Amino acid sequence: MVRPGAALMAIVGSGLAVAAAALTPGCGIQSRSDAFLCDPGCPVDRTCVDGWCVVEPTGDAAVSDGRAGDGGVDAGPDAAQCPAVCSSCAGTTCTIACTDPSSCAAIVRCPAGWACDVTCSGTGSCSEGVVCPAAGDCSVTCSGNGSCGSDVKCGTGRCTTSCQGTGSCAAGVDCQMACQCTTDCAATACSGGNQCPGPGQCTQAGQCVANIGACRRC
Repeated sequence: MVRPGAALMAIVGSGLAVAAAALTPGCGIQSRSDAFLCDPGCPVDRTCVDGWCVVEPTGDAAVSDGRAGDGGVDAGPDAAQCPAVCSSCAGTTCTIACTDPSSCAAIVRCPAGWACDVTCSGTGSCSEGVVCPAAGDCSVTCSGNGSCGSDVKCGTGRCTTSCQGTGSCAAGVDCQMACQCTTDCAATACSGGNQCPGPGQCTQAGQCVANIGACRRC
């Protein structure tokens, strides 16, 4: 004879087992979408963590991991919204500072949806070049010797590039699509030549200029 209490315990145990099985995720389910991969950049409300664009916690739960930029600099009070590639952010401008020798060895890609200010002052820094945001304004300074070894690619926004380091910007500046572009290359820089917006008067003595008119469309 089964005691009433034992029967009740059996029913309750069976119900808990069913509930646990219902809450257990199925095998092989992929909960992440490739749309949230960090490359080429994360939305402004997400931060790159281990290759995925995630929503950072805010308030007391937000903890800085010191990974902003290649130098591990704390991005400040707006770290929860500042993309991981940025050394710091101010408003809608992302600053990327590559100050150490050979720093930022991979292609420097500005995050989508942000204006970008890139400084490559370390010797040999930004060796694979800089890619500006597709539509945002971009300012690139390659002052380190041998910095920006590959080309600087501008988007459709305003683009300003200064290449003053010896042998910097060796592949030149490509700003054909920019609504206006200004380059300032030292005699020992931009040996690969610059590709400026048309028409022809937007190129003067090998430099891109943003004269009023067809060369300044924004």
